[in-house]
Amino acid sequence: MKRSCTVKALSIRQPWAELILLGHKTIEVRSKRTHLRERVFIYAGLNRIEPAEEARIAQEYGIDVNGLPRGVLVGTVKIEGCLPLKEDDSQAACFKITETHGFYAWLLARPERAENLLKPKNQPQPMFFNPF
Repeated sequence: MKRSCTVKALSIRQPWAELILLGHKTIEVRSKRTHLRERVFIYAGLNRIEPAEEARIAQEYGIDVNGLPRGVLVGTVKIEGCLPLKEDDSQAACFKITETHGFYAWLLARPERAENLLKPKNQPQPMFFNPF
């Protein structure tokens, strides 16, 4: 993982961050569009998602959600585009999309898992932040 090239990190809660690193989740659903087209760090946030959704992901993808790293940079991914969200994006987003109005599909590609899990020096933010 090269720190000098990438200055932005994207905050994503687990197990979503793990699904991105595994290559299952190729769309990040957000309420804002992004114009970034570059590789960014994936910061696995400390907060958890809904227990029922965690249980579904654990069963469907065979992930130990309790053992996932949190509060650290877990890897990088390339943001390749941003399109209005469609219900057809459910498989790529790893959840059933029922509401599309006002949401965007950030297109993710070529995830790379970090060899060393680093804590960011700067305070994580809900979306992008500079980790160093």
